[in-house]
Amino acid sequence: MAKSSAKPKLEASRPEESDVLIPAAFRNVLGYHLRVAQEASFQAFSTAVDKADLKPGWYSILTILSEYDGLTPSELSRVCGRDRSTLTATLKGLSIRGMIERQQNPEDQRSYSVRLTDEGRKMQARLHAIARKHDRRLDEIVGEDKAALIAILARIVNSLGNG
Repeated sequence: MAKSSAKPKLEASRPEESDVLIPAAFRNVLGYHLRVAQEASFQAFSTAVDKADLKPGWYSILTILSEYDGLTPSELSRVCGRDRSTLTATLKGLSIRGMIERQQNPEDQRSYSVRLTDEGRKMQARLHAIARKHDRRLDEIVGEDKAALIAILARIVNSLGNG
């Protein structure tokens, strides 16, 4: 008997809620839905940030440094959940633009910490205003389920870890 060359049918998960076509193999895969939701959120934030000629990836780094001044790149990597190798390029870009400064560790010349500059603090404030507006939009979407969703996401992070 000949194999069918027909492609599997793509279906909307819930046509009344989404125009996203989901492959049958992913319909009940939580990781897939987490990734797609994160990407949709990031793209919406990115669009808002791009209108202000800013980079969305800067927000988390600048915000973390605004609260925890003087982190090493390794510490920053753990806190923001980004791989150290991708973080290095972002830190270099932020440094070139005058948003951060690196300070050598006097006890270990191979090690350094990262601090915000005044320009970095101004940029973080601009990004924070955009992020607050974006977060209000997410709050409207999630509604009364926000606390439960945050608790579930925290449970995932705590169980699986940050890498």
